[in-house]
Parts: sequence; C-alpha cells; structure tokens
Amino acid sequence: MSEEQRKLKELLTHLNFEKTSETLYSYSFDEKTQIRVDFKEESIDYPNEMKVNEKQTCNFSQSENFVVLECVYSLLKKGYHPSSIELEKRWALGHNQKSGRADICVYDAEGTSMFLIIECKTFGTEYEKAKVQLKADGGQLFSYW
Repeated sequence: MSEEQRKLKELLTHLNFEKTSETLYSYSFDEKTQIRVDFKEESIDYPNEMKVNEKQTCNFSQSENFVVLECVYSLLKKGYHPSSIELEKRWALGHNQKSGRADICVYDAEGTSMFLIIECKTFGTEYEKAKVQLKADGGQLFSYW
C-alpha cells in the first residue's frame, strides 16, 4: 500500500467511514445516499443521484481526487442533496476552442441555477501555484465565468 493510500484510509477513518471489508469503506448519509471507496479497484463511487460526467475524479490516479472526495462528503454532510451536485462539468473557454472542467458545481434546490463552483487542489505546491494564478488573473476558476 502506498503512503497516499495509507493517508486516505486515515482520512476515511477520521470521517467515520465504515470498513465493510478488507478493501472497502463506505459512508451512508441516509438509506439512499452513500459514498464507497474501494481500495482493490482503486475507485470512488458517489451516490447515483449525483451527476458525474467523466469519472476522472472517481479513481486513485490523482491526489486531487481525494480532495474532491472530502469536499463532496462535506457538502453531503451539510445537507446538500446529491442531485444538486455535479462533478467534472465542462465549459468551452474563449474563442480558441479550449475547454475547462470544474471539479464540483452545486445547484439550487430546483436544479436550475448553479451558485457554487469548487476547484479542488492538493495541499502545498498545487494549492500555492493556483492561489498565485487566481490573484494574478482569476486563474482557472474565473475562466468559467
């Protein structure tokens, strides 16, 4: 097991995820809403009601995916409904046909108006670099606006 996976297990334990098997952890918010983390498959399964566009944040390939996991967990704990949360929403950016992908978007209760965009960054270098860019020109987050 990698150091990163060991830290993820510590985080899940801290967040009161239940260890349901040697490789599977889950947290149930209610009867229908659950997050599962599978260390064998290296996958993160979000509630079915959530819109997950490309599933690039649903695996262990990048440390940032664990930041997304913790953020989604926090949103659900605060009472946001899974259907109000969308992962990996894409936008066309500018005239040169580039595109961007927001980590997390949150919609109002009716699902008609987005009121929150969350860009997740890992602690340290990635966060500091994004903060400098945000202060300079709005960075990734303002490009969606």
